[in-house]
Amino acid sequence: MGMETDKGYFDLQVNGYMGVDFNGDGLSAAQLHQACSDMRSHGVDGFLATITTDSPDKMAGRLAKIAAMRASDTLVARTLVGFHIEGPFINETPGYRGCHPVAAIEPASPDKMNRLLDAAAGLTRMVTLAP
Repeated sequence: MGMETDKGYFDLQVNGYMGVDFNGDGLSAAQLHQACSDMRSHGVDGFLATITTDSPDKMAGRLAKIAAMRASDTLVARTLVGFHIEGPFINETPGYRGCHPVAAIEPASPDKMNRLLDAAAGLTRMVTLAP
């Protein structure tokens, strides 16, 4: 699936929607489907699910879980067109890191980045790096 949408809006950074947290460990397929359905009903035809700074293991787990849910739901696949991986390779300086937890920020690592990209199953469309 490409990044094509109908005639609605496209959002590059969505951490969740209508009470559904894409970074929550308890995210269910039904919640993801409902969030996508609600977004479409509000004029958003496509978005990038943003997975934010945490341990690379937790981030990889979230990416893989959402990618698997997307693969089994046509509405989700049509709406969630990819991932925005935001962190953990960002600047820890106050004022630059925003709301990202300083304890999870770490130096960029090709091996860890490749693990995140692999977990995203080819759906990575945007990465935020801020050394």
